[in-house]
Amino acid sequence: WKLKLKASPSEEECAMQRVDHFLEKHPDWHLRIYRTPAGLRLLAMHQTFGPDEPEVAAVFSEIQADKIYVQMCSNQHCFRARVSPKPWRIGVTNHLKPRPGVWPINPDRLSDRLRWVEDYERKSEAYASCRFVVAKGSGKVDPVAEEVRELHDNLCRANSDLPIA
Repeated sequence: WKLKLKASPSEEECAMQRVDHFLEKHPDWHLRIYRTPAGLRLLAMHQTFGPDEPEVAAVFSEIQADKIYVQMCSNQHCFRARVSPKPWRIGVTNHLKPRPGVWPINPDRLSDRLRWVEDYERKSEAYASCRFVVAKGSGKVDPVAEEVRELHDNLCRANSDLPIA
C-alpha cells in the first residue's frame, strides 16, 4: 500500500488563506500582498485608514496580524513598513556605540555614523525589502492609497528581481 500524505500548509499559505477568508467576507476591500523576509505585508488600496480606527483593529484580529506589529502601530500612531533592508540581513554587522543609538549623534561620533550609513547604503543597493506577490479583492483604488503604494513600491524595490532582506 502506498499512502499519499498531503504536506501541511506553510505559514505563508496559512496567512494567505486568512487573507482570502477575510476578502470573502469583505468583497469591497482591495489588498496588495507583499512577501517580506519575515512574512506577508498587506497594503489596503480601496481606502485609507488611521491606525487607531476600530475597523483596523477588527482587520488585525481577523487576519491574525503580528502582535508586535499591531502594538507598534498603536504606540507610534502610524502604520509601519520597513522600506530598506535590516542591516544584519545584508552583512552590516558592526554596531555604533552606544547601543541602542542615541539621537542626535554626538559630534565626536558623526564621522563614524557617516561611514556606517555609507556602508549600509552601498550594501543595501543590492536588495529589496519586500516583493509584490498579488493584488486581491475589489480592484477599487483610492487615489491617496495609490500615491502611498507607488512610494512604497519604489522605496522597497518591490517589483525588482533583487533578493529580499
